[in-house]
Amino acid sequence: MKRRKSLLISALALMILLLAGCGSGNNEPSASSEVSPSATSSDPAAEGSSAEPSPSPANADPVSIVAYAFPADKTEENATLDAKIKRFEAKNPNVTITPKYWKYENTEIAIKMASNSAQTEFTTWATEGKLLSSKKWIIDLTDHLANWPYAKDLNEFALAPYVIEGKTYGIPIDAYGMTITINKKLFEAKGVPLPPLDWTWDELIEAAKAVNDPAKGIAGFIPMGKGTEAGWNWTNFLYSAGGEVQTVADGKVTAAFNSEAGLQALQFYKDLKDANVIPKNWALGYGDALTLFNQGRGAMVMCGSGNALDGAINQGGINKDDVLLYPIPSVTKGGKHVGVAGGNYKVINGLATKEQQKAAFDFVVDEYFTDAYLDSIDAQITSQKAKNQVYVPQLINYWNDSSEYGKKYEEILAKHDNVYQYSPELSKLMESKPEATYETQAYYGEMANAIQKVFTSKGDLDLQKILDDTAAKLQKGSFDKVKIE
Repeated sequence: MKRRKSLLISALALMILLLAGCGSGNNEPSASSEVSPSATSSDPAAEGSSAEPSPSPANADPVSIVAYAFPADKTEENATLDAKIKRFEAKNPNVTITPKYWKYENTEIAIKMASNSAQTEFTTWATEGKLLSSKKWIIDLTDHLANWPYAKDLNEFALAPYVIEGKTYGIPIDAYGMTITINKKLFEAKGVPLPPLDWTWDELIEAAKAVNDPAKGIAGFIPMGKGTEAGWNWTNFLYSAGGEVQTVADGKVTAAFNSEAGLQALQFYKDLKDANVIPKNWALGYGDALTLFNQGRGAMVMCGSGNALDGAINQGGINKDDVLLYPIPSVTKGGKHVGVAGGNYKVINGLATKEQQKAAFDFVVDEYFTDAYLDSIDAQITSQKAKNQVYVPQLINYWNDSSEYGKKYEEILAKHDNVYQYSPELSKLMESKPEATYETQAYYGEMANAIQKVFTSKGDLDLQKILDDTAAKLQKGSFDKVKIE
């Protein structure tokens, strides 16, 4: 889910879509932060690009489109977007682009499409591909991609949520795999050894108990306990136990999380609560949880990729050597470390004219795979060093790491000594599983209610009943309403 990584403060546009069950948009389901390659340096010198689509013919018919803008208070990001628009319009004088702010919400998209008021190109989450494509609210980009020379260099894993029945409906902006960030300093302060990277659920709880210090307001583990973020966090343990959110067969979506794997995952949350290792005020959203971690009031927090690292180092002032990234723990030793994968995507409005759709696609990809984008990363790392900050790379990029572009990126990182270095073992252990396909935000929200019952109730609980009741409510209220064509 929504929605985290390195902040390209002056060179890149940063969009933070808050979510957790991707329901609000950040790293979370709905909390997903976005660093857009389509909004690079505002320096006009960045115009040069070997990846640019062919400019429009001078006598081409006029086309007007609406671009996905940032909130009014994001002055730097909007200035960067405006500069990109000017560069594009200079190359395509028949195209007029008007920026307009509306942060995607799946509770509002139907109204937006009914009134035809959504932008021509907009940003959405990994969970929304099936919904948007089935309603024909977004277009199939396959033909557009066939004429774009860099389509082959897109990261297939990042692209996967928007490849539906062999057709591609979205372009990845960023992608994430869920991880757990550890404050090494808090372990050292209590003389507690760090858990092994190849850890288990039991080892997480034991580590949380050992470092937990309620008297000092320090929690052993910080789960997100409110909003869709709560369900988004919990799903990592459902996946880790081998469970599924839903099954799809014969045109029907059926809840599947009230399984043995789901029961194990919910029992794990009860164990965390019974061990008293979560914050006293556990009703934390995405930003709340990361703020607590940045303040040194929690030893471990779950988040997408390196998002928590970035905030802890560059906002919380924690030394980069004192924060470590771990995979989601396995249920048993030697088991799989499976976590949720998600991200943010650019899509094209299905209600726009063919001419508008083409202009919007050309605008979206205009500065992907450009040297200007890499130069802006290089400049950002240099700028961060001057501010005693650290650049935290993404774990999953929109490009294939093995591509020529990926190699150029790695060369840039290797030039600097203020780039966070991930453990080589992390990528070997970490597995990422895409978010559920249908009504994911509704599922995250209902699971948040179930988790809150576990965190608030005292004594014995019928965890299976909680799961069954949640599944029944979700089935009737959301899954049964899905129409699969």
